[in-house]
Amino acid sequence: MKKKLVVIGAGPAGLPVASQVRKETDQFEINVITDRQYYSYSPCGIPFVIAGMIKSFDNLIMRSDKHYKDMDIFVHANTHAESIDTDKQIVTTNKGSFPYDALVIATGVKPFVPPIKGIGLKGVYFMYSLEEAIELERGLKDSSSITIVGAGAIGLEMAYAFRKRHKDVIVIERSSQVMASILDPDMASIVEEYLLSNGITIMKDTEVTAFESEHGKVSTVITNQGEIKTDMVLVSVGVRPNVELATEAGIEKGVTGGLITDSSLRVRKNGKFVRNIYACGNCVEVIGGVTFRPTLSTLGSTAVRQALTVAENILGTNTVYTPIVSPGVSIIGELEIGAVGVNSKRAIEYGIFPRESMAKGLTRARYFPKGEIITVKILVDKNFRLIGSQIISKEGVKGRIDSMSFMISRGVTAHQLALIETSYVPPISSVIDPLTIAARKLIGITRDKFTLPESMDNTT
Repeated sequence: MKKKLVVIGAGPAGLPVASQVRKETDQFEINVITDRQYYSYSPCGIPFVIAGMIKSFDNLIMRSDKHYKDMDIFVHANTHAESIDTDKQIVTTNKGSFPYDALVIATGVKPFVPPIKGIGLKGVYFMYSLEEAIELERGLKDSSSITIVGAGAIGLEMAYAFRKRHKDVIVIERSSQVMASILDPDMASIVEEYLLSNGITIMKDTEVTAFESEHGKVSTVITNQGEIKTDMVLVSVGVRPNVELATEAGIEKGVTGGLITDSSLRVRKNGKFVRNIYACGNCVEVIGGVTFRPTLSTLGSTAVRQALTVAENILGTNTVYTPIVSPGVSIIGELEIGAVGVNSKRAIEYGIFPRESMAKGLTRARYFPKGEIITVKILVDKNFRLIGSQIISKEGVKGRIDSMSFMISRGVTAHQLALIETSYVPPISSVIDPLTIAARKLIGITRDKFTLPESMDNTT
């Protein structure tokens, strides 16, 4: 008789678990439960559909229903998981019960809903699912002015998308900078200047206190700086782990609000890790690779890595999930914004008082056309161990962020980074990489002490 695998959640963590297990064995009956109509889609692509860069939301669907049926994976859409009985090993839903031998909780996140008067008005959106994005797209047709609450990565990607649709856009941010969770103020200012140059208004140090309506639809945003007339509001102020189903079953959550897991991503109940229940994706608390303390990650790439770890452990290979440094890149118009590790604010919160260095260079040889300025920043601890990096340019960001991800996770120092050999090819790089320059500045090899030959100048 086949064993029974039940997966709750059909996002970038849940479905890869099911698919990977099925690729390796036919000895499991696999049921995936999701309360969504749409699944197996790329949420990262939503802003690009809104901007008109991708033709349709249909293009974001990664796999069809038929694909999973052909794999002998049963995906139960529009099905709400109501309870988990860990003793009887049964998941109860609004459409029946599912016994399991192995259970995976991949319930993701839910948007944080701030306690603002009028937040439930028509015309106020939270873009946390494809269903919500489709509704927002419909609302755009009758909207010429849009207010975004929150200047994080998603909010700013959407701000640019709305401008591409010729909308008037105002972004309201309660802190003193944009992208405060990942960028330092000096790097954030580059992003802000780009947004302003594209006609997007930024209101920093501004608190939203209420939304008001006319004719049954949002019409005004009330802030501590005054009133803003608007046709639509997008609230993008973060997410929280969606863990209520699990905690009601006695499964424990940690200080971050995510589910506690061991290095195999097994969950904990009554102080003990449960042999056959796993959790992965945005609902999970994991260990940060810089601070070695509990943290959350909302990156799709993290969810997939966790999913593969869970699948391998279900199959009995005893795979360990290592601490994360969360490399990520956001695209706002032409601008690529990358970050990995911790920024200065987060480092200080954990008692790490960082040293930092910035450098600018060109993405191509100075004589090669269409080269772009690239700005890099690296942070180190008191021992010069790399703990974070932020990189902004119109090209060449992802590869450098991925390189920094490896170096940070391996404990590389600024001294070692300064000595790393890098390749040189005029159409895509300068002879001395900006990361090398930043590292040299940090350890004291500045241009006062170390002069490059003219033929090897960074702008060569």
